[in-house]
Amino acid sequence: MAAVLALVAPVAAACGAGGKDGASVESDRQRTLRLARFELAAAAKALLAGDKAAFDDWLPVDDAAGSGPGPRASLDAVYDTLSALPWRTFAFDVSVVEGTSDVFRVAGSGQLGGAGPPDRLAVVRYLRLHGVADGAVVLADVTPEALRRRYLMALRDPVVVRRPGVIVLADRLARDRAETVAAAATRARTRLGELGLDTGEPVVTTVFGSVEDARDALGLRQERSPLAFFAYPALRVAEDDWPVLDIGVVGPWLRDLGPETDGVLRHELAHAFSLRWFREAGREPALLVEGIAEAAEGARPRYLRDEVASGDQLWPLPGSFAEEDLWEGNDGAAVALGYEVGGSLVEYVTARWGPARLRAFALAVAGAEPTEAGLDEALRGALGVTWRRFYEGWRRWVLAGT
Repeated sequence: MAAVLALVAPVAAACGAGGKDGASVESDRQRTLRLARFELAAAAKALLAGDKAAFDDWLPVDDAAGSGPGPRASLDAVYDTLSALPWRTFAFDVSVVEGTSDVFRVAGSGQLGGAGPPDRLAVVRYLRLHGVADGAVVLADVTPEALRRRYLMALRDPVVVRRPGVIVLADRLARDRAETVAAAATRARTRLGELGLDTGEPVVTTVFGSVEDARDALGLRQERSPLAFFAYPALRVAEDDWPVLDIGVVGPWLRDLGPETDGVLRHELAHAFSLRWFREAGREPALLVEGIAEAAEGARPRYLRDEVASGDQLWPLPGSFAEEDLWEGNDGAAVALGYEVGGSLVEYVTARWGPARLRAFALAVAGAEPTEAGLDEALRGALGVTWRRFYEGWRRWVLAGT
């Protein structure tokens, strides 16, 4: 919020109390706030009902009153984007922007089709409002540029594809890509279940038209972002992360993947469902975080047997369980090997003890000191074996090519 207030500071200065005394400004502002909350509550119900005329009636505008984008065009864009989505609930929250006399923050949020949090952020707008005899009038949209395409407003003319366990959002021109992603996500459920992941909660997946669209939606300002397929916390009003992550797909990457799309979606969906395990432990060992996703993806290992045969020189165990980022300081081949090591550990546990024990194993390792002594205690409780017995069994399993 601090960054947003910095962005609207010039607006606050330009729209201050003017010549009125403080008590009068406060009285006018509180009355406008009360009227705006009533009108925007009614406008949210109209949006849910798909009633554009009622939405417009509840949000009267004065396009001649301010500079910048006309408020009617801005509100039309909000309605056109959000009314196309399958909201189960939706509401606008209105609050005063401190330091101004007539600028208000309007945030729209709700739950999409029973998937994800009940307070998923969809849009934020900063509006100049004026209270009149029978309501509040929108004078101008003074939203900073960095916020105009935040959240779901990065979608252009959105379409929705729904399948069991997944809701896919995309631009209308990318409907075929949305269908591809939805089908792959549906097929992924079988493999995820084989790893003991609970896939009962639906996942919201967004197919972004470009890397720029993804950055706009998520508020990422890096010039270069390694965004292609990724899992991320749902953007919500509450500060707590929702247990199941969202999935993002940058649509153009789908052109050359072909059958690999299934594996990539399995990888990201495994993150979406398994990261909640590590939140319980308060630590995310990267070998296991990526290992679960690698096992779900099902890629054939290329470097693993040589690494194990040579004594685990690059990713020695159990010390490597302390790593929280496989990419830091490593080249692509080293990172790929780390993924393979983690994936093989996951596959060994599910093959030897069954998928029902994978969560216990992951929590035990995440909560333990990454030493033989620490892992002895952890694995005795989770799997009934010492670290040395586990490690030797895993090495034999890998070298046998199982």
